[in-house]
Amino acid sequence: MSVPEVSTSRSVPVAAPTQEISTDAAELSQLGTMIKTWRDIQKETEELNQQVKEKKKRAKVMEEMILRVMKKNNIGALDLQSSGGRILYRRQTTKAGLGQKEMARLLAEHMKSEQAATTALQYIAEHRGSKVKESLLYEKE
Repeated sequence: MSVPEVSTSRSVPVAAPTQEISTDAAELSQLGTMIKTWRDIQKETEELNQQVKEKKKRAKVMEEMILRVMKKNNIGALDLQSSGGRILYRRQTTKAGLGQKEMARLLAEHMKSEQAATTALQYIAEHRGSKVKESLLYEKE
């Protein structure tokens, strides 16, 4: 498969109307300003992303602390008077990942001798580990 050649040089039409040339000239004269503005926006975006990252870290720490207190005191939900919402303690159990290494470990554990693949897959499906995920949910009334 051949790759078409792409020309990167800018060509200006020979018989272009004067209005088109003046528009191009205006755009070229504003190019420096546009680039500076774009760079300023990029820099500001990076700074804001850094602030968001820091706030997410703080929120995660606070969430873990709240979860620990709610779990320790067996609190399932808290009504918030200031906003009229609720915070719910939620617990989910999901299956653990089944990667190549885990699959090999389970098969080696189960198949001390050669057996049918369906038996092995059934064993793996039944004995997969699971993960517990705890989080807070803000519920607005």
